[in-house]
Amino acid sequence: MKTAPMLFVAMRNLFGRRASGGRDLARKSLRGAVLSVAASVVPLVVVLVVTDGMISGITDRYVELGTMHAQVVPRYGATHSALDEAAAAIESLEGVRGAWPEIQAVGVAFASGSRSGCAIRAVDPGFLDDRGTGEYLEVLAGEAKLAGPLDAVVGSVLASELGLEVGDTINLATVRGSANGFIPRVSIFRIRAIVSAGYRELDARWIFIPLAAGRRVLSPESSRSIIGVKFSSPDGDLGAKVEAVREVLSGSWSAYAWPELERNLYESFRTTRAILLLIVGLVVAVAAANVSSALVTLVTERSSEIAVLKSVGASNRDVSRIFVAGGVLAGGLGATMGLAVGLAVAVNVNALLRGIEALLGFLKNLALPGSERVTLLNPDYYLERIPIVVDPTALTAILAAALALSYVASLLPAAKAARLSPLEILRKH
Repeated sequence: MKTAPMLFVAMRNLFGRRASGGRDLARKSLRGAVLSVAASVVPLVVVLVVTDGMISGITDRYVELGTMHAQVVPRYGATHSALDEAAAAIESLEGVRGAWPEIQAVGVAFASGSRSGCAIRAVDPGFLDDRGTGEYLEVLAGEAKLAGPLDAVVGSVLASELGLEVGDTINLATVRGSANGFIPRVSIFRIRAIVSAGYRELDARWIFIPLAAGRRVLSPESSRSIIGVKFSSPDGDLGAKVEAVREVLSGSWSAYAWPELERNLYESFRTTRAILLLIVGLVVAVAAANVSSALVTLVTERSSEIAVLKSVGASNRDVSRIFVAGGVLAGGLGATMGLAVGLAVAVNVNALLRGIEALLGFLKNLALPGSERVTLLNPDYYLERIPIVVDPTALTAILAAALALSYVASLLPAAKAARLSPLEILRKH
């Protein structure tokens, strides 16, 4: 049989109504199989888009605000002038968006009778002016500038714990080395802005101060100096970009790309994503079994049609192809429907979450008037808003996997149909 007639017969078996009328269990079973495949693909697509969005949102924040695209670290320590000269040399490279010296340390912040540990970052003003920093560092109050020598920009959680507002002063306790060990040092700064990265684990304890102030109050023995580097794009061949940075510097410097600096975090995200997709993907495999079951019913109910096809010259292989094509068509149609519905849900997942929160909050208030607002994604541990990241390659892989599973599921019913004897079937009818 030619391919076109074969597909026509497959479509007829999939959607056609029996001429004799009455109940058509095969047709209903196939439609049920299509819907089961579609229903199994929907959560897979939603999980894919949501996990990719969460990973991308968190990773982008780490890359733009924390580790940056790459870091250069002096191997044996470096003077302030050496750091400045190295940063200038890096910034002169093609494709480098910025290179800023930074001093990192820990300290204790005091304000309004309260105290809290903090992560001190003495940064070049250019870091806060960078477009990548501005995209992910939300300014909740004030202006994220370090124009004055005593200006400070604090994270929202730290500001909340200490009761800080723009214009308030904050005492910053650090330590410095001496002949008798470490001794404390207290410096006073004025709050210029309160900011948030939208992810508590990242910015809960941040306090940004000017680089010059950091060089004055932070001891080399209790701090860490780096050069944060940002390229025009954090993607692409980062290895080549970092190698170019190494070449422009002497051997007394080490350079690392952000995947090296955040390897544990990045691998953890990738593993979690893979496990989630595998678990949800098993549902698609189970749904594909429904295609096999529906085709078995189809073989039983369409035995007379199979006999007629074989009587007019169809070979066992032709009959087998018809049922394989029917199974693949059922799986493909279900997967396509599931992709469409899944994408519609995933793209609007933030609105859906807000709607569910509003509904749960309304029901909770009916039972407990005046109760607190219901929050599904606690901003202390999750992003306040899930970025939408659609990966066409992954979606194509889902469609291909659904087709492959449907193909495998149709092989057994197709073989059963091919083995039917037309003489025995016609004798029974």
